[in-house]
Amino acid sequence: MDLLADNRDAISEHLLSLGWISAAEKIENMTSAGEGNMNRTLRVTLDSRSIVLKQSVPYVARYPDIAAPVERIAMEAEFYRAVADQSELSRYMPAVLGFDPGNHLLCLEDLGPSSDFMDLYDPDERGGDTTAHNDDLTSLVSWLSELHVLPNLDRRLPRGLDNHAMRELNHAHIFEIPLTAGNGLTLETGLDSIAEQFTNDEALRERATALGQMYLGRKPHDSPKVLLHGDFYPGSWLKHPSSGIKVIDPEFAFLGPPEFDVGVLLAHLTMCRYEQPELARLLDNYIPPPGFSHTLVDAFAGIEVIRRLLGVAQLPLSATVESKITWLHSARSMVLGG
Repeated sequence: MDLLADNRDAISEHLLSLGWISAAEKIENMTSAGEGNMNRTLRVTLDSRSIVLKQSVPYVARYPDIAAPVERIAMEAEFYRAVADQSELSRYMPAVLGFDPGNHLLCLEDLGPSSDFMDLYDPDERGGDTTAHNDDLTSLVSWLSELHVLPNLDRRLPRGLDNHAMRELNHAHIFEIPLTAGNGLTLETGLDSIAEQFTNDEALRERATALGQMYLGRKPHDSPKVLLHGDFYPGSWLKHPSSGIKVIDPEFAFLGPPEFDVGVLLAHLTMCRYEQPELARLLDNYIPPPGFSHTLVDAFAGIEVIRRLLGVAQLPLSATVESKITWLHSARSMVLGG
């Protein structure tokens, strides 16, 4: 069953067979539920309610030439199940209404009209006020802190949450492709020379390889393995006018080093042009587990900056080339210092 808007009759019949809608409910409309990268999504509007459907296919929905593990939607469903009884986590996420593993189809609560936080990358959108979203960001950092101390992981995830195939895909895009010479990527004018420097920097590449092995679970770390969101950045956060902040899209979730999630967060807030004192205040809301390494956070943050400026998944930044070059040099130091 293909989750496509022009496949309305088949979708309606399938939802009815699963019991996700009743025979008395009439489907009034099917529209896109957002600009997701990885999966197909549809908002199904019924006469009295609406639901969101999400389906994984064996490639990246936005980039069909990039293969991706179709089982990622099952990993996302596992994540939602693991946090369902933790109100401090689940109240910030959509509720799962059903899962059809045979069709790689997830049915979620419709959060209603909401927007992501991608405007954080453009200070003009927030009137140059770096404190405009501080309450929201404080809540998000606290949410991440709660996630990383989620108790009884063995019971919540009896089969674990290895998500190895998705990690392999992400590993290539984070730790390898941006630092590989001749990767064929088109970069903004002015970044080509620094990209060449980085691909020829043996120390940087070696450190990226070591971090990548830690990400894949092949290299130990002192902190405990915790449940990670895996892609904790402004595109995975929603703001709703009445229900507040929500966290979505945990298809990259896995059990691993907490420093990875925090590093990704730090990288993106840096590229949103938050200065060090403000970053420190926000991250004070994160309570680190035992063995947590701030040096490792910096290393993962540096890698994330590099891949978002020189890799495939480049960001819609309004920053100048000069700012990006400054961030890249700082990112290199962060990686090598870790």
